[in-house]
Amino acid sequence: MKLLLEDSADFVIVGSGAGGATAARVLSEAGLSVIVLEEGPALAPSARSRGLIDAMHESLRDMGTIATSGRTPIPLLMGRCVGGSTAVNSGIIWRLPEDVRLDWSTRLGLSELVDEKALERNFARIESDLGVTEVREEMLGGNAQRLRSASEALGLPGRTIRRNAAQCQGSARCLQGCPNGARQSMDVSYIPRAMQHGARVHALSRAHRVVFERGRAVGVSGVVLDPVTRDPKGEFRVRATRGVISAAGAVYTPALLWNSGLRGRVGEGFQAHPGAAVVGQFPEPVGMGFGATQSYEVPLRERGYKVESLALPPELLAARIPGAGESWQRDLRRLDHFAQFCAVHRAAASGRVRPNLFGDISVRYELLPSDFERVKQSVALLVRLLFAAGAVEVYPGVASVPERMTNPEQADLLLSERVMRHDFHLLASHHFGSAAAGASAAHSVVGPDLQAHDVPQLYVMDASALPTNLGVNPQHTIMAVVYGAAERLANHDKHSRNAA
Repeated sequence: MKLLLEDSADFVIVGSGAGGATAARVLSEAGLSVIVLEEGPALAPSARSRGLIDAMHESLRDMGTIATSGRTPIPLLMGRCVGGSTAVNSGIIWRLPEDVRLDWSTRLGLSELVDEKALERNFARIESDLGVTEVREEMLGGNAQRLRSASEALGLPGRTIRRNAAQCQGSARCLQGCPNGARQSMDVSYIPRAMQHGARVHALSRAHRVVFERGRAVGVSGVVLDPVTRDPKGEFRVRATRGVISAAGAVYTPALLWNSGLRGRVGEGFQAHPGAAVVGQFPEPVGMGFGATQSYEVPLRERGYKVESLALPPELLAARIPGAGESWQRDLRRLDHFAQFCAVHRAAASGRVRPNLFGDISVRYELLPSDFERVKQSVALLVRLLFAAGAVEVYPGVASVPERMTNPEQADLLLSERVMRHDFHLLASHHFGSAAAGASAAHSVVGPDLQAHDVPQLYVMDASALPTNLGVNPQHTIMAVVYGAAERLANHDKHSRNAA
């Protein structure tokens, strides 16, 4: 295959999401040359497709069809474009929970990585950069307003979500890519900022392996993709004089490391936040198509999950309505009368990521019985919340219970022992732990500095380095942890050059 691209820089970063973009911003502003490799395209907000199918093809890896393997597959949603998953999420901002920080610090020897004062400084800096604020009242939308009224009616601790979208215009299109550039995803914030300081971004460049010389990471090789077909049309080779940073996410970072010859704990310890959603029909219009995609939440950390409002585009909402023929078409005429609430679970299950013989990725992951009990409890609560908000019918989307519920008492049916795991349809958009950080090389892939234990100049700076899941949205934690690690790396590199 013809060589189409050769380049070199101090640091080569694979991936342009929360971790990769943050590393690029910090290192480039420190005066180091940076190359960012991104498998997906660069998409300006004005150039994004308005249709759902086209938008998913542009921005989501394999249109969201990648799933865990096993008895009960779970689709794994991942962005594949400049900005990574930050370009197709709702921009929800949560700081690292203190119980998780203490666990990583004391049990895993990561006190430097998650130093309390350093994290506080980095969180504040990122929040200032990205304009993080609570969703304005006028941007809540009818979907979120109903979750707020329901949580108040049931005495639950709801709150308005903090997002990186202070200038949100209420398009309810976050998951397709903000058409206004209001949400400060990495493609409109840290990547442009890094480019202003000299970083070069090579989109449509799929990394295959890290190149090693004398035991050190010195570059990345892969293929350049056709912008229309996404088929390989040539090869690239980029050289890194000071280090390679993998920030391809908790599924593709371990695959890249494995294909490059690393073993040990690579790909082990994969964790996720599986989510479930329930739809309700209301007698009055809801207006799901207006407001922030997600703007209200009910944190229930002691129960192991978090409830959120989640707007759907009409194409997906129609698929959640049960029935067929005339009755289904009648409901479609009332499409503006529906709301959706979801629950995101802090699952204890752990899995494994591996490349397979066909060039694809296998993610082995099954919920534990205790995780499934939480799923049942949370979906039952979603049903009760929708009725408390005024729904006249609720559609749980669970195979072994009525597809249309008409009173809140029916929520108890979801708690029956006859309701099985395969009756539920779950999605997972937050992934962790498959190239985990830790003090011990026997139990982790990278050290507290995020450098591979056994390979100098190879770093992991994405969610795969987070050793456990968080129970909250991870973007802010990824960015803050990487910000600190990248600053230390830049300072160490500067001192090394001065000493030389």
